[in-house]
Amino acid sequence: MLLEVCRLEKTCGGRTVLSIAHLQVQGGEIVAVVGPSGCGKTLLLHLLAGQLKPSGGSITLDGCDLSRDRQALARVALLFAEDLLYERLTPRQFLAFYCTLYGLPSQGLDEVLAAVGLSDQARRPICKLSPSAKRRLSFAQLQLRQPALALLDEPVERVDWDTAQLFARLIQDLAAQGSAVVLSAKDLAWAGKFCSRVIELEAGRLSGDYSYAARQAGDVPKEEQSLTTVAPTRYVPYKVTARREDRIMLYDPSEVLYATSRDGRTILRTINGEEATTQLTLQELEQRLSGRGFFKAHRAYLVNLQHIKAVIQFTRNSYTLQLDDPQETMIPLSKQSEKELQSLLDY
Repeated sequence: MLLEVCRLEKTCGGRTVLSIAHLQVQGGEIVAVVGPSGCGKTLLLHLLAGQLKPSGGSITLDGCDLSRDRQALARVALLFAEDLLYERLTPRQFLAFYCTLYGLPSQGLDEVLAAVGLSDQARRPICKLSPSAKRRLSFAQLQLRQPALALLDEPVERVDWDTAQLFARLIQDLAAQGSAVVLSAKDLAWAGKFCSRVIELEAGRLSGDYSYAARQAGDVPKEEQSLTTVAPTRYVPYKVTARREDRIMLYDPSEVLYATSRDGRTILRTINGEEATTQLTLQELEQRLSGRGFFKAHRAYLVNLQHIKAVIQFTRNSYTLQLDDPQETMIPLSKQSEKELQSLLDY
């Protein structure tokens, strides 16, 4: 199976927002599309899924034009960034409806619910499920489809650690069965552990396309080096070491809510509410986490951008970040950092 993109373009308001000259993805590959917010990751996935029509170029699957061949398009499945669920139904009812909608056999519903860890919640109203459970139910639709091309838009947004690890295993299972998998991510703190290839987008253009294994080994061909604009360390899975009581903890960067300097020590606060002390200074930690979605909000605070819920302005020159943890932690935001954040997030 081969997905091939040739001279793909999408224009909006007379402006070209996506332009990719050539891209191929083989069956069994897991391709991570990375880049900052607004770079075109979601747009690309929606074009590949047939949700949007390209302004120019072609997208083919095994030689069949996805914009014209309905049978070929039926072999493609997209996991949207948002969970599009009927909340009055139970998970089992929803998947049964999904099977009817797409003409899929419904005999394997219980197996699919077990695979995503929802057997014990199969008859509970979706509206009462946790955000992670809802995301698992959305993923179950891919399990039912067993698509030739699986597209996942920010699959681990709003999920807990266990769900993220489950998705990693299920995605690898899809690839092992021959599916081509393309997923979008803001960085590779999660996907970098299992993806086989990295595609980087910048302002709707391809700025990097290389084998992840080759990248780790530093063995990137010269023709690919010219496309690559980021430092190799960005794509190396990295653990933050810290001491908690009598244990040395190894945290994935995605687990860290923020880091702060306190009484001459650097303290890590995790999304699970744990606190641990690292021997690194805040400046050293900032360098280690470069390219992994962390932002220096204040001289004493390094914050995970994925967990910022709101920017609050109290006075003309006074700002605070509200995080999305259960305590809705408030982090000071300097005036200069607020300007940088505004430019970074385009708000």
